[in-house]
Amino acid sequence: MADRELEAGCPCTREAQTESGGRRSLLAASLALAVAPLVPGGAAAADNPRRIKPQTGDGLAYMTGDKQGQQIAPTDLRIGAPPVLAYPMDVNNRTVRDGARTNLLVLVKLLPDDLPAALKADSADGVVAFSAICTHYGCPITEIHPSGGALVCNCHGSTFDVRKNGEVVAGPATRRLTHLPLKQADGALLVAGNFSGPLGPPQQ
Repeated sequence: MADRELEAGCPCTREAQTESGGRRSLLAASLALAVAPLVPGGAAAADNPRRIKPQTGDGLAYMTGDKQGQQIAPTDLRIGAPPVLAYPMDVNNRTVRDGARTNLLVLVKLLPDDLPAALKADSADGVVAFSAICTHYGCPITEIHPSGGALVCNCHGSTFDVRKNGEVVAGPATRRLTHLPLKQADGALLVAGNFSGPLGPPQQ
């Protein structure tokens, strides 16, 4: 029902379908992450700058594509465009924190007034960052719903409404997505705090 309501709000256009199809290579690259351990363990993780969690002041870098490893600016994202997959990056030494699957982020841009107050405060000019790890089975989230306001996991179709702070609007996931606070400075997106909640599926 919730998914049908989203579709009623903004029917899927031919252009949206074409744009989505053009991101299949990104999907293929990201699905490789699904077989990796969800949480790095031990002291080695803490000692490896590529595997530590996002740090306040980190920039954000493209996960893949022609700009892989380059820093992302707020102007790089467009309202209604497919989401961008990214990793946090130490802006001082350009170390991309891509050694932990839980660091993968999905970025999307909405009109600031379309965001709930708490999420708006943690956004940068309408750009919001959520964990890209689906809370159902841990697959990476790579698509945006035709409505433009929800993120979709391609593995099993779980859909998360950005306008409701990542709330699940279509299963099988049962837990909302966690967001990462952002800010912008000197024309760049920066991490502004810690994840708002637990990452990935509930631990059994």
